[in-house]
Amino acid sequence: MRKARGMMFAIISALIFGFTPIMVRETLSNGSNVIMTSFLRGFFVIPFLAISLKSRNISLKVTKQELKKLILMCSIGGCITMTMLYASYQYISVGLATSIHFIFPTIVTVYSVMFLNEKMTKYKFVSLIASIIGVILLANNVGGSNNFPLGMFLAVASGCTYSFYLIYMDVSGLKNMDSVKVTFYNCTINSTMLFIFGLITGDFTLSLSRYAWIIAFVISILVSVFGTLFIQLSIVNAGVSTYTIFSTLEPITSVILGIILFNETTDPRRLLGCFMIFMSVMILAVSMRFQERKAKGMVNNE
Repeated sequence: MRKARGMMFAIISALIFGFTPIMVRETLSNGSNVIMTSFLRGFFVIPFLAISLKSRNISLKVTKQELKKLILMCSIGGCITMTMLYASYQYISVGLATSIHFIFPTIVTVYSVMFLNEKMTKYKFVSLIASIIGVILLANNVGGSNNFPLGMFLAVASGCTYSFYLIYMDVSGLKNMDSVKVTFYNCTINSTMLFIFGLITGDFTLSLSRYAWIIAFVISILVSVFGTLFIQLSIVNAGVSTYTIFSTLEPITSVILGIILFNETTDPRRLLGCFMIFMSVMILAVSMRFQERKAKGMVNNE
C-alpha cells in the first residue's frame, strides 16, 4: 500500500510538471515575458514556504558558507535553468523542449562516472547512447523555423544547468538541509536575481492581463508547493528509482497537451527522438531498482 501511494504521488507530480509548460506559454501570450514569468513563479510562493518553515519551527538562518553554496546552486541550477527552459518554449514546441530537457539524468550519470568514481555499468552505457541518439533525432530541423537551433540550444543548456543543480546539491552537502528550506532560498534567490535583471533590461512589467496574473500564481503554487511536495512523498514511500520511472510521464504529458491545446505538429523522427530520451531515463531507473534490490539482498543475507 505504501509503495502504491508513492507511485500515485509520482504520477501526480509528473502530471503537474508536465502541465506547467502549457501554462507558461499561456502567460507569455497574455502580456508576460520569460523573465517576468520566471520571477513570479518564485516570488508568489515565498510567503507560503516561510509559513511552512515557521510552523515546523525550522530556522531560516544559514551560515555564510551555506549561503554562498545556495547562491551558486540556485543562480545556475535554478534561475538560469528555469529562464532558459521557459525561453525555449518561444522557439520550439513545449513537448520537444521538455523532452530534450530530460537529458539531465544521463548528464548526471556521466559526471558521476567520470568524477565521482561510479562504475560505468552496461545499463548506464546503453542509457547514455539512447540519450545521445534521442537528441540527434530531435535536432532535425525539418519544417522548423529559423529559430529552431536556438530553441534546441536553450533546452539542452537547461538540462545541463539542472544537472549542475542536482550534482552540486549532492557534493556540497546541501542535500542534508531541509528540503522546504532549500526551496525557500531557491525561490528567494531566483526572484531577487530576476527582479534586478528585469529592471536592468526593461523586462520587469506589471502590464499582464488578469488571466496571466492568475496563471502565474497557479504555476507558482503548483510547482513550488504541490509539485515539490509530491516528489518528496513519492521518494519517501516508493524510493528514488520508482519516482524516476514515473517522472517520464512529465515530457509525455507536455507532448500530448502541446498537440491537443496548441496544435503542435510532430513527425515520426521526433517522436522516436522523444522515445529514446524516455528510454534512457527508464533504463537508468531500472538499473537503480536492480541495485536497490541487490543491496537489500546482501543485507538480508548478512
